[in-house]
Amino acid sequence: MNSRIEKLAREAFGQAYEEALASKDGVIAVEDGVLYQVFQDGRKEKIKDIPPKIKLKPNKVYTLRS
Repeated sequence: MNSRIEKLAREAFGQAYEEALASKDGVIAVEDGVLYQVFQDGRKEKIKDIPPKIKLKPNKVYTLRS
């Protein structure tokens, strides 16, 4: 059951990505620490650099400071 849901989700995501890519606005994607807008013709426009991922320890409670 879970593998079937995973397969359906993967297919739906792929289809949504292709539909968005075909639009005039393209899609937003992260590649090598950079946020890009990717267009149907393959052109990429850099939006900004993004900070590296933060590794979290499982089962540890984290709080946000305001």
